[in-house]
Amino acid sequence: MTAPTPEPDRYYGNYYEDEPPVSALRRAPRPRRRGLGCLVALVILVALLVGADRVAASVTENQLAGKIQTSQNLNQKPSVSIDGFPFLTQVISRHFDHVTVDIDNFTSRGVPIQHIHADLRGVHVSSGYNSATVDTLTGDAMLSYAQVAAKLSSEVGIGQINLSQGAGNQVKATYSVAGVSVSADVAVSLVSGDTLRFTTMKVTTPLSNIGLNTGGFDQKVPLGGMPFGMQLKDLQMTPTGVDISATGQNVRLTGNAANTGG
Repeated sequence: MTAPTPEPDRYYGNYYEDEPPVSALRRAPRPRRRGLGCLVALVILVALLVGADRVAASVTENQLAGKIQTSQNLNQKPSVSIDGFPFLTQVISRHFDHVTVDIDNFTSRGVPIQHIHADLRGVHVSSGYNSATVDTLTGDAMLSYAQVAAKLSSEVGIGQINLSQGAGNQVKATYSVAGVSVSADVAVSLVSGDTLRFTTMKVTTPLSNIGLNTGGFDQKVPLGGMPFGMQLKDLQMTPTGVDISATGQNVRLTGNAANTGG
């Protein structure tokens, strides 16, 4: 018996019965494009959140800079940077883990300080940003040799003194006494955490060869009234000036003064 012959596919105008119509293909979902759209939307949302976070950080940094300017009696606003992300969670808690402050051209008891940098750790701000306390502080103050020399010249009374880097914690001082050029090795040390002391260790003049020497100088330069009640701890001579490290604990910023404890 002969096997039945399979029926041929029936043709209906523009497609066979066993093939989907073109319109059906066009209506088929495109999961890849839909997933890409969701990804783009997510990226845009994250970008908006990050942008809002950074705007909030900028506004808060400006507010804090204004409060520091007032409390520390500064002539201009310092540069303030608040670390950490997300920032808005820190605003809500009013606790900032790490804040850096940079102050230019600060004057301490008549002594101009070129630059002060401070790292504030654990900054707790009041609800109205009217006061703040800081757990710990580390920083440094940089005095140029020209600034220190100008102060020494006005205090010592031996004419214009010029300073440059010496060996170790010493500076090389050059000046003139009664028309005689003098070169002196001067040791620099910290006294009581707020005073620089300059002590002449060796004096060299053209008169040394005939057994005549001129005297040096021993001078103290107070640096009290540092921002945030910074306590000076150590110093180092650099090619451009004196770099002094400082610390502070339980720093309190309130009213027009800064106090420290501990």
